[in-house]
Amino acid sequence: MEQGQPLVSIGLPTYNGGRYLAQSLEALLKQDYPNWELLISDNCSTDGTGDIARAYAARSDRVRYVRHETNLGARGNFNFVLREARGAYFMWAADHDLWEPTFISRCVEALEADPTAMLAYSQCLMIDEDGAPIEKIDDGFDFASPSALYRYKHILWYNIGSKIYGLARREPLAATGGFADVIAPDRLILAQLTLQGPFERVEGYLYVGRRNRPPETLGERIMRTVVALNPSRADERRVVDGPLLYLALRDLFMKALQDSTLTFIDKLDARVATLAAFHLKYHVASNLIRVLWGGSRALRQKRRIERWWGRE
Repeated sequence: MEQGQPLVSIGLPTYNGGRYLAQSLEALLKQDYPNWELLISDNCSTDGTGDIARAYAARSDRVRYVRHETNLGARGNFNFVLREARGAYFMWAADHDLWEPTFISRCVEALEADPTAMLAYSQCLMIDEDGAPIEKIDDGFDFASPSALYRYKHILWYNIGSKIYGLARREPLAATGGFADVIAPDRLILAQLTLQGPFERVEGYLYVGRRNRPPETLGERIMRTVVALNPSRADERRVVDGPLLYLALRDLFMKALQDSTLTFIDKLDARVATLAAFHLKYHVASNLIRVLWGGSRALRQKRRIERWWGRE
């Protein structure tokens, strides 16, 4: 490994990712940052993933390939690469996405410039299955705010986009526990990190996310996610409706608030915000929110609470 610069660990969990894996690995190998390691964790793939990964591991001693003999689920695979990481900084890499050569170096620069920052991410260019551009995603949200409460509310209300694939400080990320056994565990991780420190956005469309699946309904996406995250619990979760799945996630959000260093008043504010967001976005019932909003329509309720919190 190169000396004099922080080690960056890249964890690439994959399952039957052979279609795009070589393209993703080429993009990682072309990073201009000199000090990195890459762990490819194969979740018992049945396609050509293993052959591709072995070939790249043979090309570079920075690349390590591990194949699991049973399917750990996406949750287990994502957590495995995080546990195995050694670097000061860590990033998950999807087996179908791409990165401009400066992605890692620019993110390291941003984190080195602000010791309080937990994560650095760039603007995102979305492409389709064939690599054609679809849209540019620029959230413009202020996750660099010094207010943990402000950052947390943004995670609650807005699409988290590709931030989970940003570059994070490994130790605070590992302290979150990684992917929990709930739906949308990436949103929980980001919420936990926002409570610890700001996120730095790197200007430029340095991250290229690929939409590698055909369009699906919300219900189809939820079921696909449930099965992929933890196959061993897929059958019991298929019969559970969406709000109950998100109830478990909401409870972990509330625990993260309890464990945080927010003041008592800010914790109270954040708890109400959490109840409201899960009530409106995921239809998780909340008697407190019902009392606060009475019989108002959902959209009107959302606008009212946003004005109360000074977000509009």
